[in-house]
Amino acid sequence: MKTFIDRLLRNPISFEVTSIFVYAFYCFVFAVAALPSSFLIYWGIRFLDGSYLMLGVFTVICFLALYVFLVTSAVVVGFAERMLTLGFKPGSYPPGSPVFFRWLVYSGLHLWMVNLVLPFLRGNNWIKVYLRIAGAKVGKETFINSKDIFDAYLLEIGNNVLIGGEAFLNCHLFENGHLNLGNIIIGDGSTVGANAYLTPGTRIGKNSTIGMYTYLRRNTDVRDGEALVAPPGMSARQVIKLMRAQK
Repeated sequence: MKTFIDRLLRNPISFEVTSIFVYAFYCFVFAVAALPSSFLIYWGIRFLDGSYLMLGVFTVICFLALYVFLVTSAVVVGFAERMLTLGFKPGSYPPGSPVFFRWLVYSGLHLWMVNLVLPFLRGNNWIKVYLRIAGAKVGKETFINSKDIFDAYLLEIGNNVLIGGEAFLNCHLFENGHLNLGNIIIGDGSTVGANAYLTPGTRIGKNSTIGMYTYLRRNTDVRDGEALVAPPGMSARQVIKLMRAQK
């Protein structure tokens, strides 16, 4: 299987043919998610009689259909992503492995979700519903104001956690020719600031703070109550000096 997948991905013709089927799958998933909205719009069209009143009503129905699409996408796409990633565990996977191929299919579908749906769901409960369906563990009273959350099946967020705007929670890295998957765990009461970047293996303790624009390297452990912030703009020499002083 590994050899077959490796050849499939390396051959330009087979890769393009496979891409067509994969994108057809994406279209099918979102078409299923859009069915309730389509029926709602179809129902609204039947009542159009040329009057301004009914035109206004139809306009409201169209925007209601958009809201319904966002909600159904959270459920349908979340379920599809969970099915694609069943059995995924932290580890390192070569490009020709079945896990790598399934992850490629998953990541493409997720990118559609990130760009089409999640910008409208962040900051409300539906993004938490989506993440839970996709496999994440999300605690109570948690506020998530970011769409950039990848590999939800490896994500654990505690209670009363705040995820700031555009924070990037990324449970995968591609290093040394391998796909590396790792958990991101955020303890109760912690805050992840806007535009912070969390990488695989990150473990944040309870009541900790990750400042704005702070980058946490792979397998970083943050102690309970600890606060990490990104340094202001400084020269590489100054950064090296600070790192040496810390050691």
